[in-house]
Amino acid sequence: MFWDRLDSFNIMENLGMLSTMPLLAPILTVLLLVAYGLFRRFSRGKGQLGSRTDHALTSPAEYGFERRTLGIGAIAVIVLYFVEFVVRGYVFNFYNTVDWWRYATPLIAAGLTLGVLLLQIASRKTVAPARPVVATARRTWLSFGPRAGIAGTGVLVAAFVATTLAAGAASSPDDRGRYIYIELAAANTTIDPLRFWFYGWAYGIPVIICVGVLAIMAWLTLRANALRPFRVPENAGTERRARGEIAAGITSISSAAMLLALGGAFRLINNARGPWGLTIDGDPRSEPYEMTWHYANLAAAAGWLAPLLEVAAFMLLLIAARRLLPAHQRRQPSENTVTAEVV
Repeated sequence: MFWDRLDSFNIMENLGMLSTMPLLAPILTVLLLVAYGLFRRFSRGKGQLGSRTDHALTSPAEYGFERRTLGIGAIAVIVLYFVEFVVRGYVFNFYNTVDWWRYATPLIAAGLTLGVLLLQIASRKTVAPARPVVATARRTWLSFGPRAGIAGTGVLVAAFVATTLAAGAASSPDDRGRYIYIELAAANTTIDPLRFWFYGWAYGIPVIICVGVLAIMAWLTLRANALRPFRVPENAGTERRARGEIAAGITSISSAAMLLALGGAFRLINNARGPWGLTIDGDPRSEPYEMTWHYANLAAAAGWLAPLLEVAAFMLLLIAARRLLPAHQRRQPSENTVTAEVV
């Protein structure tokens, strides 16, 4: 009897509705962070904590500014994401507006963060090295990795291209020529099709442009981070570690911003999941119709993936901020200081 009641409650349908809640991802992120913190508290040894602190304290001061820029930028992406959500949902009325910026906001915030970092690196690039380091290998934008993070960012760019092309091709225009609808027609009837807001060309084109700009900014920043000269031969190992941390921060912020944008796009695509019931009044009886998109299963899968992508994005940003913004800030030794000690 219990299972009959459980089936009548339709668990999957209610869970599907729960997955469309915008605040589901932040709630899950908080729960995961609490669980992660408890796990770390009970499993972390003193040696691991000490080694992390010692490593952070040996980073040169010049890289400390860049680490803080990335750490603050990671927090800024989260803050701007929620500010846009509150302003759009509770302050202004954007009815019948193609609010593509709701998906582009994290991309723009991440791009601005990388732009500031690029300016910092470029401004220090003109300073003459205290003691030039002879390069043992040709450095490229891939030199300091992380390779997995760079590959993941590339996969997300490809996913955005595929999503934009597929959703755009399935979308339909409104009376103003904006491709913002998905049309579901009732077979063998003369009634107008049902129209739902959808991630059509009007959304996909501006967002994919922002994705492309962010990818270019990430490439430029990784390249500038790798190609600038080392300043002190005796400190090259420390500089390599610092550059590796900066490269990891670049890829984390870029990937997280794309995950947030892609999760939002998947939520809008989920509008076409169906099936939708429709009753046509007639004489002598009314006819019920069930209207379903051909790719309704893919739309439903996108709805399930959306909160998972957003949780992954929040986790990446928070972990990056924690790694780049140490709890105990100290002034790091600069390259000039190391030179003076060596001489």
